[in-house]
Formats: sequence, structure tokens, C-alpha cells
Amino acid sequence: MDDENPSASAGSRKLRTDGAQARGRILSVALNLFVSKGYHRTSVRDIAGEANVNTAAIRYYFGDKVGLYRAALYEPVREKMNDEGAPFDEAGLSIEESMLRFARSRLLPLGQGEAIMLSVRLRMRESFEPTGLLDDERYKAEQEQRLLRVLERALGVPTSDPDLLALAFSIRALVAYSYLSREQICKADPHLFDSPDGLAAWAQRMADYACAMVKVERERRNVQK
Repeated sequence: MDDENPSASAGSRKLRTDGAQARGRILSVALNLFVSKGYHRTSVRDIAGEANVNTAAIRYYFGDKVGLYRAALYEPVREKMNDEGAPFDEAGLSIEESMLRFARSRLLPLGQGEAIMLSVRLRMRESFEPTGLLDDERYKAEQEQRLLRVLERALGVPTSDPDLLALAFSIRALVAYSYLSREQICKADPHLFDSPDGLAAWAQRMADYACAMVKVERERRNVQK
């Protein structure tokens, strides 16, 4: 048994570690190549060569080129931009607490490496060079409904209300701009993305802006009554 054989146990741990590193290296190389060259102009051999692995390793970890491309599209975003530990739509939260959790779960990943930015850029490339492999509608719909439920509780209007939808899209746009314009933001403040404290402070301000938008919408509705 492995428990009785320390060398076997250490060997299996090393294999698991090496495997995770190889998979991560393949995914990192693929992200860079897919973003710079596009899906159709990037071959499995290109990726294997850059990652210093054989093509069998790509088949082992990702199945095929399609599986690798989907991993590049989804994994960095889903792994980093989640709020499972502190869901922003948790019942009983104030609108201020909900918006802060929302902003932190979206902004703090900006300081967690290049992979998430490359994945976002790859998604942007899909808008003008579609592969048909980005199927994110259900995930986006789930996230939209979560935000709408938070706003529904704050304003007391149904999630189907068109003005509530407009408010939700406006709040999401605050975060989206941070990803789409990262290079311009870095030119204005080169250290913003390097500092967890800076990103946390930015998330707090963005939450404040979102709450201000909710307040304006509430006041607008009160005037119309």
C-alpha cells in the first residue's frame, strides 16, 4: 500500500503536481496564442511546441483543440470571478453590502494575474471573429437574475421591470469597463492593478457608485408616484 511506502506516496504527489503544472502551462500558452492569432490560425502543434509538451498531453488534459479553447474561454473567468464564499445576493444583506460583495468579486481578480485578462480579451475577439464555441448565455442569464433580485429587494419592483433592467446593465457596465479598458487605466495609474489595497479601495468606490445609482432610481420613482 502507498501508506506503507513513502517513496510511492511522494512519487504520486510529484506526478499530480507535475501534471497540474503541465496543464497550466498548456492553458497559458494556448490563451496567448488564441488571443494573438485567433482560433483558426492556431494549431495544436503550435501550442504543444510553445508549451514544450507533445500533442498527446493536450489530448490527455483537454480532449482536443475545441476542449482547450473552451477551457481558455471559461476557466480563468469562472475560477476567479466567483463569490461562492460570500454571495452578493445572499438574503438579508443591505444594498450597500450586496454591491460591495458584487464589486469585490468582479474587481479583485484583476490583480490575480494575466490569465483572466487574456480570457476576457479572447471573449472580445469572439465578437468579431466568432468560432461558435462560446456558449455563455445561461451563465450570463444566471448572473443577471442574481443582480436583478438584489435590486428587486432594494427597490420593491419586479425583476421584469424595464427600468430595473436598465439599472442592472448600468451597474454591470461599471465593472465591464475595468476589463475592456485595462491598458488605458494602467497608463493613468500604473500601480492600481499591482496593489490589492488599491483594488479593494476601488471596489469600495464602485460599490458606492452603484448604490448612488440605486438611490437615484428610487428617488425618480418616488417623484413619479
